[in-house]
Amino acid sequence: MGILEELGKCFFPSHEAFIFMWALLLLGVTAVVLTVERWVEINRRTDYDAPSLFERIKDLLQQQRINEAHQICLSSGKRALPRILGAGIRKAGAELVLVQGAMTEESVHMSSRMEKRLNLLIMFGNVSTLLGLLGTVFGLIMAFAAVGKMGVPPVEKSSLLAAGISAAMNSTLVGLTISIPCLMAYALLRSKVDAALQEIDRYVIALLKLLNPPTTQRERKLMSIGRNRGSEEVADTDVTPMLNLMVMLIPFLLTSSEFVKIGAIEMKLPESTKNATSATAAPAEAQSVKLNLGIVITSKGFKIIDYFKEKNADSSVRDTALDIPLVDGDYDYNALNERLADIKKRVLYEILRPYVADITETSSLSELYHAYVKLQPFSEPYFADHESVKIVAEEQIKYKTVVAVMDASRGFRTPEGNVTMFPNVAIAGGIVQ
Repeated sequence: MGILEELGKCFFPSHEAFIFMWALLLLGVTAVVLTVERWVEINRRTDYDAPSLFERIKDLLQQQRINEAHQICLSSGKRALPRILGAGIRKAGAELVLVQGAMTEESVHMSSRMEKRLNLLIMFGNVSTLLGLLGTVFGLIMAFAAVGKMGVPPVEKSSLLAAGISAAMNSTLVGLTISIPCLMAYALLRSKVDAALQEIDRYVIALLKLLNPPTTQRERKLMSIGRNRGSEEVADTDVTPMLNLMVMLIPFLLTSSEFVKIGAIEMKLPESTKNATSATAAPAEAQSVKLNLGIVITSKGFKIIDYFKEKNADSSVRDTALDIPLVDGDYDYNALNERLADIKKRVLYEILRPYVADITETSSLSELYHAYVKLQPFSEPYFADHESVKIVAEEQIKYKTVVAVMDASRGFRTPEGNVTMFPNVAIAGGIVQ
């Protein structure tokens, strides 16, 4: 259902490639209608019992009841084999060349009626593939343009790019979904027509031998010719669009995957002792309240330090307990992400409380975040470091663990969208590969 919902969103004008999606939908509906129409027409032309029909005609011709045999063919309506045999019976008694010419003319007419518009299915299959690829390229261009806009936080660029690529690929998915059934429908109808024409050729030759038994070598040669299809051009599937798709799409996918992997992470080195001393010597009134958010990564889990925790803690007792211990021997990054989201919610509420009247402590993180964004540019009187986090790791903590902690601290996913939490990261401690 997730894929269907995602495809449904692609038909809204807000989607980058919605024009191509509607064009593909129109193409798909036309292909379905054409396939049904061709199936009904071919079945109508081939709806007969060929062996039984020929046996009846053969018995009548052997009894010299030519008019009755011709009436049986005429009563079959638009069916291909009876009409072709009837054209030959109508010329019964004439020269072999005239009989064969009459049946060949009617055979060409019937084959053209059954093969009519079949080539359009091949065209629809190729066009849908190329149209889907065109929508994908257009969507990728729009995705890269969105990522390249000024003012987009680096932490959100990878998610924007990934979302844009996912949306762009939907047009290729729809294009291939239309192209493959078109090719299969063409192959099915083409085989049905070919089988009917081969059967017609067999009974045409049998009727020629029945009306004009061969007496010379030349007549035997004429009868062996049957319906000449050598000069007809039979449409075949064209794999060139598929090859073009692979040649163009694979580099796009590889390039896009590399861009998604590369995310700009804003980091700050730990302050030197000299700078820390200078900051301590600054006037007290210049010092603002700070969040001082820190995450300590130990071999047993995470410990979180922040302004609210230190404010509520008993200064006489040092808290050494872990906030988020290991779960089955693994770090619980989801719990860390939720705990940091709660801290972000509290600090945003403290910042916005004097300026926004319609927020409360029960407001969601998404509501607080969007209210804060609307105030920009905004100079916070306190909690100026509410987008910063210090990560301290023990000596044997691995690099991938630190990266996962950084990912958990940079953003939080809500039903209303992603919320940027602490993109400014400072790292301290020993890290091994």
